[in-house]
Amino acid sequence: MIGESKISNQKTLLIGLLVTAAAIVLFETGTLRLDQNTFQAQAGAADIVLEKSGERAVIRAGSLIFVESGAGNSLAGNLVGIENGVIFIKEYKSDEALPFAISDVGRLVHGEQKALGKYFFKGLKYGAIGGVAGGTALWLLVITEDNSFDPVEAYPFCVGFVSVFTVPAGALGGLIKGAIKQGKAVEYVIGPNDWQIVQ
Repeated sequence: MIGESKISNQKTLLIGLLVTAAAIVLFETGTLRLDQNTFQAQAGAADIVLEKSGERAVIRAGSLIFVESGAGNSLAGNLVGIENGVIFIKEYKSDEALPFAISDVGRLVHGEQKALGKYFFKGLKYGAIGGVAGGTALWLLVITEDNSFDPVEAYPFCVGFVSVFTVPAGALGGLIKGAIKQGKAVEYVIGPNDWQIVQ
């Protein structure tokens, strides 16, 4: 009876760990989101409209953008909108809408400019999380089924074994996603003879 209770508790713990690891990976990769409408535009804020020699481009609110001034000041995040000569961007780090004057913009990138490195390291992170979660699950199975293993010595071995597969797979997945994102980025040079922000 006591042995059955111990095995039942270990299985419950194992299932809980696997569900938690899966939830972390799904939320971190953006597969699951709690709220899809996280962008609250300023009152009267609008999409960015650019023109050059009769050609027109529209950058919608919520899009990823990077703006840089001639002096080297820059801001990256999600476009909240444009209003009264100011671009509002929800920055990644502070998660708040920050202003950037249109008159200061020298370059604007729509999409992700430096995606390869960012997604490579994200992939490594997810691979490491998967390695720890999978290694923990393997460790629980090993110590439950075979009492001859020392639990302290078996844990690093199990995590290392699973990580050999998950970390390279995560890094490769990150590189592939980064290449796709980087290929979709569009750069606009802003100036008198180049693109103009008209709205």
